[in-house]
Amino acid sequence: MSAESDAVPRSDRARRFAVVGMGASGVGVFVELVRSLAASDLAADAEIHIFETKERLGAGVAYSTPHDCHLLNMRAGTMSVHADDPGHFVRWLASQEDGTRASSGTDYVPRRLFAVYLQEFFEEALTRARRHGIRVVTHRSMVSDCREDSRGVHLIAGLDHFLFDYSFLCLGDLPSTEYLEFTKVPAYVHSMWHGAGLEAIDPDTTVGILGTSLTAVDALLQLRASGHRGVITCFSRRRSLPKVQGPRVRHTLRHVTEENLRLLTEDHTRKLEFPEVAELFQRELEDGLGLAIDWRRVLTEPSAAFTPTLARDIELAENGQTLWYSILDATSEVVPQVWRSMSADARAAFMTDHLSIWSMFRHCMPLDNAHRLLAMATEGAFQVASGLTAVTYDEERAVFRVEVAPVGGEAAAYDVDHLVNATGTGFALERSDSSLIQNMLMRGDISPHPLGGIDVDFDTMRVARRDGSFSERAFYVGPLTRGVHFYTNSFETNLANAHSAVAALGTLSYAH
Repeated sequence: MSAESDAVPRSDRARRFAVVGMGASGVGVFVELVRSLAASDLAADAEIHIFETKERLGAGVAYSTPHDCHLLNMRAGTMSVHADDPGHFVRWLASQEDGTRASSGTDYVPRRLFAVYLQEFFEEALTRARRHGIRVVTHRSMVSDCREDSRGVHLIAGLDHFLFDYSFLCLGDLPSTEYLEFTKVPAYVHSMWHGAGLEAIDPDTTVGILGTSLTAVDALLQLRASGHRGVITCFSRRRSLPKVQGPRVRHTLRHVTEENLRLLTEDHTRKLEFPEVAELFQRELEDGLGLAIDWRRVLTEPSAAFTPTLARDIELAENGQTLWYSILDATSEVVPQVWRSMSADARAAFMTDHLSIWSMFRHCMPLDNAHRLLAMATEGAFQVASGLTAVTYDEERAVFRVEVAPVGGEAAAYDVDHLVNATGTGFALERSDSSLIQNMLMRGDISPHPLGGIDVDFDTMRVARRDGSFSERAFYVGPLTRGVHFYTNSFETNLANAHSAVAALGTLSYAH
């Protein structure tokens, strides 16, 4: 694809849009953009350029894994790409010839199937675009810069220079920005999703996994499936393994509602402090469960012995005693509004003091995965150590030393042959390895959010500049807007944000 000349007068060009990154968020933006244009009188004059280096569109980091042990962490019945048709994914699964498919909406299926589903979702939108005369151009190149001036948005991809009316940046889950000092050590796996990853680990060596979240669970299960025989230790600063999902029960919110938020914030004229928000959730949980909760026990849960705790969590899930999960799940749609209603101090306090425990209970693992982990733990195949304080690399002995000081326990040190970073998405923009982010950050075209990630306008996803203004032409959709929307590791949230970003174009009248 030859470079587009930025000397062409804007009035002589068709309306041109760029979507950078075609993981789940990028596909969501593309589909919404096609729908919006097709419903307008602008379709015949429109071009959508998509930029993605991977051959597969729609997979991204989250769904690109080929391993069947990596399951969706949500039931099939909750993963439809159509908000008005929740059974769409389940029906799609039933139509597939793949032997691993859901028989009902309560099943958890391999994430690779969802990638195929998203790809078909994209193909349907592509067909619709062609039917309406929308030109779609795919560029297999990495965008290294994005800048805006009076003529539009300039993108640099490889050696080519493009000029667009609007750009949607959807970079997905960027690699962790922690432990970068080890990236040149051969025995260190900075991301299990990039490069050789876990496949490069000798099955007889000891392995340390930094983190105990769902990403760590993925790493454990993949090592297990590949026949790893050495002892594996998961290290965390505070939290323990994710809780286990039980049967999903429909819960109607009584306290964590938009109406209550409006009342508490006096029609959104004041911000809420953390105790007010905590009380709101406490009332929702205790009212829904019909009992008082021993919050002291809940808050000390991470320090409990993990194997008996996991066994008990499995038993509770199997007996349907996990109504608390359904209650928390029901808050998903309103949580971004709760987050928006909180003061800056309240949000900072939550991220520092409570995020790890919230994630442990909110982002739970499927029951099948819990059974596999319990079998591994019982066999002595892996262990969990909390209170992580330091990680170093001993070049002479070629081992990593991981030091822990658990609450109420004795300090200890572990030597491991391989180290796997499972700390998740990298939210520290200044340490990101993305040249696009670094170039925009250097000029002040994007601004880091104080709580990590990129700052955007809550309603429109327009990127915030260093001077506090918002771009009129550049939007960001995806996990990196966590500081603004909080719950951005969910497919449905990013799909809703994609819709909001494209809808914002209507208020701008697709102006040149």
